[in-house]
Amino acid sequence: MAPAGAGKHARPSAAAGALGIDHVRLSYHYLDIGDLDGYGSLFTADAVLHFPEMAPIRGRCAIEAFRAAQSPREHTLQSVTVTHGEVVIIGVIAAIGPNGGSTNTAFVDSFTLSDYGLITAQKTDFGSGENSRAVG
Repeated sequence: MAPAGAGKHARPSAAAGALGIDHVRLSYHYLDIGDLDGYGSLFTADAVLHFPEMAPIRGRCAIEAFRAAQSPREHTLQSVTVTHGEVVIIGVIAAIGPNGGSTNTAFVDSFTLSDYGLITAQKTDFGSGENSRAVG
């Protein structure tokens, strides 16, 4: 049971915030190695993913299915910033094509955390330029 006064939009405690940062970093690791069960375990059941020009992806099962349909990729995290219960990641994704080539895409991910450090929402924005395309 949640502590009194703890709501869906309340700022996580310092301990939950630190755990949330670990969960965010671990989410990229799980994606990179293809562990979708591990990846999904870091999200609340009603979590939402937001990508440019796409309808929101709602719920842990839908999030896992969306990620399963994506091509292999590798995330390089360049910076991690934490403010007011939100974790912001700046990085680069190398999407690996069927012939072994890759396309690098700059991204900014903003994560909202639950009171217990799980991910409740992720909003992704992509860089612009000739080497950028929408992969997450």
